[in-house]
Amino acid sequence: MEQEGQMERRKRYKRPLSLVIIGTLFLLFPIWNYLSICIMSGYPYYRPLYVLGKMDPLVVLLMVLSLAVGVGLLLVKRWGWRLFFAFAALLIGYNVWAVFSLPDYWINIMYLVYSALGVAAAIYFLRPDISTPFMKMYPRGWRFEKRQPVQHDIKIDGKPFKTRDLSPRGLYVDWPECDAEVGQEVEIEVEGMLLKGGIVRIDSNGAGIAFRYQRKESRNTIKNLLSATV
Repeated sequence: MEQEGQMERRKRYKRPLSLVIIGTLFLLFPIWNYLSICIMSGYPYYRPLYVLGKMDPLVVLLMVLSLAVGVGLLLVKRWGWRLFFAFAALLIGYNVWAVFSLPDYWINIMYLVYSALGVAAAIYFLRPDISTPFMKMYPRGWRFEKRQPVQHDIKIDGKPFKTRDLSPRGLYVDWPECDAEVGQEVEIEVEGMLLKGGIVRIDSNGAGIAFRYQRKESRNTIKNLLSATV
């Protein structure tokens, strides 16, 4: 049972596939950029010091920042999230300048594509469900099932509470001055069912709880409860 509980907790920290792809692309971006410059300018790719010496210092800086951003995003670090926006602003600004300064049509198209990708990535990382785990002092993880605003009477460790939102995998409960701790396991009674849950976050208004050891029957019961409140 203890091993099963650890598996339940680990699921919450699984990174979204989109985040893994974006982080990996940031790690690959310097290689792609380096090879593209070598091909377009006829530089020998096997002489990196020579090629880097020929490149615009700002481009070299963007390549280095890209590596740092990729590492920070994949490790889910706050500095990685913030560095991404610094990188995106610098990349978009440089690309806009390049479009108006360089006469080459195809290079300008490439810079416009880079800018569009930078804007799209910025919009993605500004989404609350993506940015929140980066900004928490403790590991919150990502929520893979949207919670629905529902006020419902429940009990936690035998004490009455009222939910603020609910999903088949967790809930947020009004619990001012919560005396529990993040990671603590609690017993939850919902619709006569007794469920185990783990506290994943605490704020001034209440606590977020993720269900553990769930069976299909309990998830279906909560889904039916949610359907009845729509």
